[in-house]
Amino acid sequence: MVTSRLEVLERLAGLASATDDLGRVLGDALDVLVGALEGAVGGAYIVPDPAAQPSSGAELLSGRGPVGGALADYLRRTWEAQGPAALPQEPCLISEGVAGVCPDVRALVAFPLRAQDATVGAVVVGLGSEPDPDSLDMGLFRLVGRAVGLAIDNARLVGDVRARLRRSQALYNVSRALAATLDLDHLLSLVVAFAVDTIDKATSGVLHLLDEVSGELHPRAMSFQPGTLPDTSGRNVLRLGHGVAGRALDSGRLVNLPDVSQDPVSARGAHRFASMMVAPLLLGDRRIGTLTIEAKESHAFGEEDEQLLLTLATMAAAAIDNARLISDLQESLNSLKMTQEQLVQSARLSAVGQLISGVAHELNNPLTAIMGYVQLLGMAAGMPASARTDLEKIRLQAQRAAEIVQSLLTFARQRRQEAERVNVNEVLRRTMELRAYQLRRDEIEIVADYADDAPGILVAPDQLQQVILQLVNNAYDALCTVDGPRRLTLATERAGETVRIRVADNGPGLSAEARSHLFEPFFTTKEVGQGTGLGLSICFGIVNQYGGRIYAEEDRGGPGATFVVEFPVAREPIVGQEPAGADGEERPNRAPACRVLVVDDEPDVASLLEAILTEDDHQVETATRGDDALALLATARREERAFDLILSDIHMPGMEGPEFYDRLVAQDPPMARRLVFVTGDALDPGTREFLHAHRLTYVSKPFSLDELGRALDQVWSQGAGRPLAEPETPAADDG
Repeated sequence: MVTSRLEVLERLAGLASATDDLGRVLGDALDVLVGALEGAVGGAYIVPDPAAQPSSGAELLSGRGPVGGALADYLRRTWEAQGPAALPQEPCLISEGVAGVCPDVRALVAFPLRAQDATVGAVVVGLGSEPDPDSLDMGLFRLVGRAVGLAIDNARLVGDVRARLRRSQALYNVSRALAATLDLDHLLSLVVAFAVDTIDKATSGVLHLLDEVSGELHPRAMSFQPGTLPDTSGRNVLRLGHGVAGRALDSGRLVNLPDVSQDPVSARGAHRFASMMVAPLLLGDRRIGTLTIEAKESHAFGEEDEQLLLTLATMAAAAIDNARLISDLQESLNSLKMTQEQLVQSARLSAVGQLISGVAHELNNPLTAIMGYVQLLGMAAGMPASARTDLEKIRLQAQRAAEIVQSLLTFARQRRQEAERVNVNEVLRRTMELRAYQLRRDEIEIVADYADDAPGILVAPDQLQQVILQLVNNAYDALCTVDGPRRLTLATERAGETVRIRVADNGPGLSAEARSHLFEPFFTTKEVGQGTGLGLSICFGIVNQYGGRIYAEEDRGGPGATFVVEFPVAREPIVGQEPAGADGEERPNRAPACRVLVVDDEPDVASLLEAILTEDDHQVETATRGDDALALLATARREERAFDLILSDIHMPGMEGPEFYDRLVAQDPPMARRLVFVTGDALDPGTREFLHAHRLTYVSKPFSLDELGRALDQVWSQGAGRPLAEPETPAADDG
């Protein structure tokens, strides 16, 4: 050995530096040794570390010189064939059979690499000539083996510490990242990405969440390297207890498949990966889902990887539960806000309803007076034809104003959505009054074709009005894009046991895509911010609720779109109100001249009623308050000049109509059956309930003379057609 022992040991001392590069340690050691033995070649082999990860690269070979690699391979094959006992336990000289190993080598010096009383590898030095055994410093070889062995052990320790630090830092980064987001989808993607990035051999990953109702596992986040995207076509649905993921979640234990092709369940088809691990996502006894990682090579994951994946799964389960909890809380908060907004809106609408109710009452009183006096004037003898024409115009405009008031009242009134028998034509007329001005202003012609024989249907009037308004508004939006004549057609007809409503326009019509999504929520053809896409879906729900259907007629080649709404014919009568007699039917007994008490706090309405009744030869007295009316009734009964009929407003100061009726029933039950109420708001929930509950006859302001006459005839007929106060028969003239 040319180089001195001291020089060799000094060079080897540097191998113990803090490095985890085993190849470098082994290569540096061979360089020192071969350099010390001039003309020598060398090979070294490090045996696998039992604690190392599978396929971790810890099984290393290194060679120096022309045949160094062959010498290292010789050591590896010897180890694999014969085990640890085949390696030299002490430095030795080998002369026999050397040519079979390497032809150019005449002798071999072999010695072990020792660390902590364990053999971690071996070194073989090949000499070109056979040396004198006494010339070899076997003690030096022993020292070299121990020095290199310690360097290898140190490198392994450094690598293990660094790996642990790297994993700890990764888990710390994961915990910070998971804590920084509350978005569930983002969180799930982070979990999978961290699992694939943190575990060395992992090439892809997927996270499944459990549907607790169906027991199915649904993929929610995936991470794949380029070129490894999965083909999921035709795959079976994952279920709890079935498949690798289902078994892992059902058992609550991690499953590590080192070779997928050997698994009886997974080996049924071709795979893009060779090994996989599945960790269950558990939170106490609750099953949340699974976290799966995969690798292209078999036996890729060891015990440390298992622990790391389990740690990630535990962290992920807690983060997912927190995200779900926050999501549920946010949803509850949003629901609470929506409910609050709805309550505020409901309160506003209620206030609007009360305001409109008051306005309607105040408007209906003068409208009643206008229409009534116009009709009285029109009945006057000797009235010129031109004056009659003007009076009819006044009456029609007053009637139009009354219908607008009624339509606003119907639309704004907040009441229970109870089905009742309604006249479709009447609802259409009132609804169109709400849009008539806007349609006329935009030069849209309204064509109304209402069938006279259209029977009643069972539906909530305001909900039917909502449906019609939605269809009319949609048609209006379409017509605004048309250059030239614009036409909106509304028609009703009876088709067997069905009442059909048509709303048609000559706009641009409906595209094929629009027709296929018409009633889907949030589908709209309008610009962003101009439509919610909920109008037709709400209409669909309303119509379906009452046993009807709504659809768009097929395109027949002409311009525009036609929507059809169908309802079954109603069989139930209107509760609390008799239908008006049709032409040719027997009318109720006509009320003869009798005594009538008019109770109304509005002087003009009271004067009108007095004038109308006086025109029919009735004797009329008036009262402005309920208590005054009760006093007049009591006085008249005592004086044996009782009243025969009562016409009373339902909203009066001091005593409202219901209280007046209750006291009248207690004071004079027969007279209570001769009561006709006059109301400016028959749609008020309290008013409707009161009138229907007691089956009382009423007329709505403003009323026509015919409507008032029919109401008086009806209560007279119900009262057996006999005055409550029989007129005295004049005494016979004895003279």
